[in-house]
Amino acid sequence: MINLNHANTFLAVIEERGFRAAARRLGLAASTVVEHIDQLEADLAASLLVRDRGNVTLTDRGQLLEPLARALVNTAIRCRTIVRETTIRVAAASNVGVYLLQPKLASFAAESGVAVEPWIGSNPEVAARLQTGAADVAIMEWWDNHSGFEATTWRKEPLVVIAPPHHPFARRGSILPEDLLNETVLGGEAGTGTGRILRRALGAIADRLVVRTGYGSTEAIKRAVRAGHGISIVLAAAVEDEVASDLLATVGISSVALEKEIAFVAPRGLQPRHPASRFARHLLDELPPTQRSGRELATAGTEQSR
Repeated sequence: MINLNHANTFLAVIEERGFRAAARRLGLAASTVVEHIDQLEADLAASLLVRDRGNVTLTDRGQLLEPLARALVNTAIRCRTIVRETTIRVAAASNVGVYLLQPKLASFAAESGVAVEPWIGSNPEVAARLQTGAADVAIMEWWDNHSGFEATTWRKEPLVVIAPPHHPFARRGSILPEDLLNETVLGGEAGTGTGRILRRALGAIADRLVVRTGYGSTEAIKRAVRAGHGISIVLAAAVEDEVASDLLATVGISSVALEKEIAFVAPRGLQPRHPASRFARHLLDELPPTQRSGRELATAGTEQSR
C-alpha cells in the first residue's frame, strides 16, 4: 500500500522543485523528506525522481505517478471533510443555480451547520463535475441516466414566452403555437434541453422556428428581448423581477403547457448521515407527498442541444 504521507511529500518535492524547500513547506527535516521518497520508490520498485546538483526532475515512472498521487491526496482530504460534515459541494445548472436554488442553499447551511460550496455552470459541465467527483450532488435541467447515480425530480418549473412590453404579444392573454413562426426566438442554447421540451409540446412547429443562439446566458437573452431583438422562452422564475417592473411581458401558449423538470442527482447508495443525504431531504421534503412518492427520474436521453 502507498503511504499517503509519502505521496504528499512526493508532490511537495515536485512543486517546490527540491527537497529542502519541500521540507520547509511540510515542516519536516530534510532527511525525513529523503526517507519518504526513498520508501515510496522502494514500495513501487521504481525510480521516481532524478536528483542532479539540487535540481529535481521526474523520471518517466514519476510522471505516471504524479496525477495518481494527486488523486490519492485529494481523495484523502475529501474523506476527512465528508466525515467531519463541514462542507458539501453542490453543482447546479446555470438557470437553476441563479434563479431557484439560492434560498435553499442558504437555509440548509443555516439549519445544518454544513457549509455549502456552490458551483454554477452549463448542464454538461455540471454532469461532468458530478461524474468525476468534483461535486457531491447536482441540480440539473436534464440527466442522462449515467450509471451509479440516482435522479429525483425536485421541481417542475413552468416556461413562459417573454416579449418586450410594446410587443403585440404583451396585449394578448395567450397566443397560438403558430404565432411563434412569425418571430425570432432567442436562446435555446446547447445543453439546456429546451429544444426537446419544445418539440414534445409543439411538434413539427418547433423545427420551423427561427432561432438565434449564442447569447450564453438567460440574463443576456432578457436584455436582448428588452431591446427588441426577438422573443424567448425561459423559466418563469427567471423573469419575475422584470415582469413586476414592467420591463418584460409574459404570455402563454394556448393548449400547451411548457414546463421543465429540475432533477436532484446524487451518487446511488448514499448513507443517511452523509451531508448530501441531509441536503436531499432538505430539498425534497418541501414537495407534496404525491410528488415525493417513488424515485422519479428526470431524463432527457443523451440529447444536449435544443
